[in-house]
Amino acid sequence: EQQGLGVQGSGRGCLCVWASRLRAREKIGMLCALQKEEEEHSKTKTLLAKEAEKLQFALGEIEVLSKQLEREKQVFEKALSNVKSKALRESTKKDKLISKCNEIESHIVKQEDLLNDKENEIKELQQFITKQKQTLKTQVSDLKIQKQQESYIAQVLKKKQKKGLK
Repeated sequence: EQQGLGVQGSGRGCLCVWASRLRAREKIGMLCALQKEEEEHSKTKTLLAKEAEKLQFALGEIEVLSKQLEREKQVFEKALSNVKSKALRESTKKDKLISKCNEIESHIVKQEDLLNDKENEIKELQQFITKQKQTLKTQVSDLKIQKQQESYIAQVLKKKQKKGLK
């Protein structure tokens, strides 16, 4: 065992050398482990720096995209507001047109009622005129008959007077 450590012979001096070499090997081992740990730490630090850089880049992109999204949101909200305003104007315009159509329709109904009343009045007047014509025809006919009767009576009386004078 001591030979494997490079210790020859026995005794206290050899033991010290052996312990000294053992400590030196332990120190070398610890230094190697420390160096390895430092290398790992350096690699981790480098990796962390790269990841931090990626993170900063991603955060920058997020900020740019957030600003772009906010601009697009504002544009959308403005467009939506314009569309809503236009829809409200169109709805108001439609309501006014419907109201105007209802008003015109009501006026047409009134005019049709008035026209029907006038047509009924005309029919009544035509019936009255027809009755008046009939009455006048009857009166004219009666007058003709009366005139003929009077003429006949006058002729008969004239003949009687002539006979009575003779």
